[in-house]
Amino acid sequence: MYGFAVIGLALLPLAAYAACDINEKMIDAVKSGKVVTAKASWWGFDPEDSTGALQAAIDSGAKRVIVDNLGKPWIVRPIKLASDQEVVFEPGGEVLAKPDEFKGTNDCLFKARNAKNITLTGRARLRMRRADYAKPPYEKGEWRHVLSFCSCSNVRVEGLTLAESGGDGVYLGTATKGVTNKDITIKDVICDSNYRQGISVITAENLLIENTIMRNTAGTNPQSGIDFEPNGPTECLKNIVMRNCRTENNAGQGYQFYLNFMDATSEPVSVRFENCVSANEAGSSAWVSTGNEPKQAVSGKIEFVDCVFEGAASAAASVGHVPPGGCRVRFENCRMRPAQGAVAPIVIRSGARDTRAVGGVEFVNCVVPDRPGRKPLVYTNGGKVPLQGVSGTLIVESDGARQKVELAPELLNEWTAAGGAK
Repeated sequence: MYGFAVIGLALLPLAAYAACDINEKMIDAVKSGKVVTAKASWWGFDPEDSTGALQAAIDSGAKRVIVDNLGKPWIVRPIKLASDQEVVFEPGGEVLAKPDEFKGTNDCLFKARNAKNITLTGRARLRMRRADYAKPPYEKGEWRHVLSFCSCSNVRVEGLTLAESGGDGVYLGTATKGVTNKDITIKDVICDSNYRQGISVITAENLLIENTIMRNTAGTNPQSGIDFEPNGPTECLKNIVMRNCRTENNAGQGYQFYLNFMDATSEPVSVRFENCVSANEAGSSAWVSTGNEPKQAVSGKIEFVDCVFEGAASAAASVGHVPPGGCRVRFENCRMRPAQGAVAPIVIRSGARDTRAVGGVEFVNCVVPDRPGRKPLVYTNGGKVPLQGVSGTLIVESDGARQKVELAPELLNEWTAAGGAK
């Protein structure tokens, strides 16, 4: 009798992890519309592969799907999201990419194309297998994202940890040319140890990213916390706000803009950062690049307000190729302190293909704590073009002294040796 009791107790944990039976009664209630909130486990649970159950729950038409925390991960192959649905991941749960799957270079953990009204929420972890995708038999690629939304509208992602993708934690791209992602909110999210980016924004309008951390990106370039990089002139970065966010320990930049595929026909860029932090990046904290020629340079404004940039190996702020009449870049009340080995806290860049003056940057009361002997701002002039349109004030702290300096042309010429600064 005692022997049977011991065996029974020993088997209890295994029973908790066993495949769940399908609940036909509740599935029928969902189909009839009597039940609008469904548990994914009603369609079963297999600890080896629960793709069928989870996909069936999402495809059921339920307005709300709860992904139960059953004590073991939901191991799945690529999942397609549905419009007009909220997916709630129970606290402490995990959805995990199945090993030896995701062989396609565009296979994502969760994907939505031309979809609308999607909410993903919960204090849970969505994780892939980054290390596996970087070696055979996997074909090299950078698009195995945790979450991929292409030409979608009214999307909310909240509370989740998105980790170890073979691409980005979140990707906002295009499924239909000319159709951007619109009305997107990413809040209280952690993007950790992704392969290419924490977040990639290819095209978006009315995007809010709030209280979100993007860290430990490494694998393939750009390897940044977040990268704004439209693939063509018809894509847009319009009415975007990042608030109370943090990037840290990324192998590339913290906040990156590569706008060289936009041009003068593109909609003006409008992106604002409020109270954001970048710490200990291998590149720069804030990095911007645009086209330089009249037909190639996008217009608009990128502004950083009350932000802190610390410990970057390259620069706190690096702005390249922007013509004075192009996309205005503005830093207001920011603190800029790169690593001791950085060439300067602020770097402005021109390249060999640039034919027009470079500048278009404004600093308003930005604090630059720095070591003695290092210039607060330098101009790397690979294009041999003038520096123009750099203005504002810096508060330079060095060796116990604090000095407010106006970025007049004479001072810029002294710091940069560019000559002809205006």
